[in-house]
Amino acid sequence: MYNFPIKTIGFGLRSQILIANRLSVVPQFKYAPKFNEIHEYFGGINFHYAVFNNTAGFRNKIVPQKPLIYLAAGIQYNRWINFVPTTNPRAKKNNFLPEAGLGISAGSSKFRGFIEGKANILWKESYGEVGVLFFPFNKKQRKNNSCPKIN
Repeated sequence: MYNFPIKTIGFGLRSQILIANRLSVVPQFKYAPKFNEIHEYFGGINFHYAVFNNTAGFRNKIVPQKPLIYLAAGIQYNRWINFVPTTNPRAKKNNFLPEAGLGISAGSSKFRGFIEGKANILWKESYGEVGVLFFPFNKKQRKNNSCPKIN
């Protein structure tokens, strides 16, 4: 995680749960360590909506090698640990912050990389997130799907 206006870096954990053909719910936790000017953590939930359908076959299985472009929107609880009053009157020690953005992910059936750009519309801050999603229970897809030869 990198907050562009205040130059804060951090890390996080998330889970991506497919709830409909193009819709996922994404609970997440992010932490900006105390070596940053602003020491804080976030916990929240996002919804990801696939802009382009990235599925194939009659069961609508996701094709992991195809890039997936998605819209992200959600809400985060923010705890500003080293809070000090600022010029932003909305900023408090405990905050609920809406966020919206755009992301792209691609990879294999077990690992998918992602990159996102998001904006906190309440504080007028933008930030980016880069990471890797791990799918431990996905089975490798068979590539040999041709019909047998008839002699």
